[in-house]
Amino acid sequence: MGKKILLVSEYFTPHFTGIAQAFDALAQQLSSQKNSVTILTTQFDKTLPLSQQYSNLTIYRSPYLFKISRTHYSLTIIFDFLKIIRNQDVVVINSPNSNIFFFSILAKLFNKKLIIFHQGDLILQKGNKNFFINIIIEKLFDILTIPSLFLADTVSTYTRDYAENSRVLKYFLHKFKAYIPTLPVPTKKADSSFLKKIDNLKKNHILIGFAGRFVEEKGFDILFKSIPFVLKTYPNALLVFAGETNISYENSFQINKKLIDKYKKQIILLGLLNKSELFLFYKSLDVFVISSRSDCFPLTQMEVAICGIPLVVTDIPGARMLVKETGFGEVVLPENPQSLANGIISVLQTRESLIKRKNNVIQFLSNYETFPL
Repeated sequence: MGKKILLVSEYFTPHFTGIAQAFDALAQQLSSQKNSVTILTTQFDKTLPLSQQYSNLTIYRSPYLFKISRTHYSLTIIFDFLKIIRNQDVVVINSPNSNIFFFSILAKLFNKKLIIFHQGDLILQKGNKNFFINIIIEKLFDILTIPSLFLADTVSTYTRDYAENSRVLKYFLHKFKAYIPTLPVPTKKADSSFLKKIDNLKKNHILIGFAGRFVEEKGFDILFKSIPFVLKTYPNALLVFAGETNISYENSFQINKKLIDKYKKQIILLGLLNKSELFLFYKSLDVFVISSRSDCFPLTQMEVAICGIPLVVTDIPGARMLVKETGFGEVVLPENPQSLANGIISVLQTRESLIKRKNNVIQFLSNYETFPL
């Protein structure tokens, strides 16, 4: 007989972010191991039901009280947590989480095993009018998360490299275990109109992909500034973006509008794609770029590497490890358009030999696929 496991997350399916998708993959994995898995999350969209059976999971959603920055804050979720926890064996908290301290205290008061899966330190936009407010929010996150990690029986994130450099995880390496969820590959094909769009882009072009939330920490401005250097060697290069540009808590897209307009002939914005479209997009690329200023372990690089597309990634904790450990691409200097361009050019020139290292990626991911339950 398996365990009764309560997974608590600020966001969960159908939220489009990686933090939600990774936790969904974890939930599915734990459920497949004959555990009884319950999800407690925030009703970020008021059209979503308050309770739902999803696959073999039971989802409870708590209404949010207000929205601040990236968070839909719910007070009632604490009381819902109290109703559910008595019948659980294990509590797993998805971090960042605005109620992490309260959940952790309650989990230990009820003598439950507590695991915190940390998906990255909270890093908010600094180049805007909310600079000081965002600094305060980040500090508050640290103040609430550090004691929560202290209370946890096990702490986890994707790589030890990130844990060692995290503002909050670095104090708890003695109880750290790495975990990388296995993400599902869609079996449904993208529709014919999207396939035609991608085929048209590929005609006579080198496709350089990038994806994710359009936020400052992703460093897309650095990628745009690398365009003239890349064009000197590959004048037919196109940068193709998959993801959301309208981010409610950050105006990075608007800030970079001049750069985007300047290189409008070289930048294609596909918008937010469904999974079938996203994997077709990945497979069409010649190279995929992670230009981030900070990034725990972007799921996009894992998905695209599984598709056999080599990577260029900045030399930042966490994100760099897949390429460093597998040789499946180039690691470049952060905040450096010239270095980024050199990495892109190098991958394009050695692409055929790099593709042969795909099995290294599969092996690397398999080393960390067991959740430390």
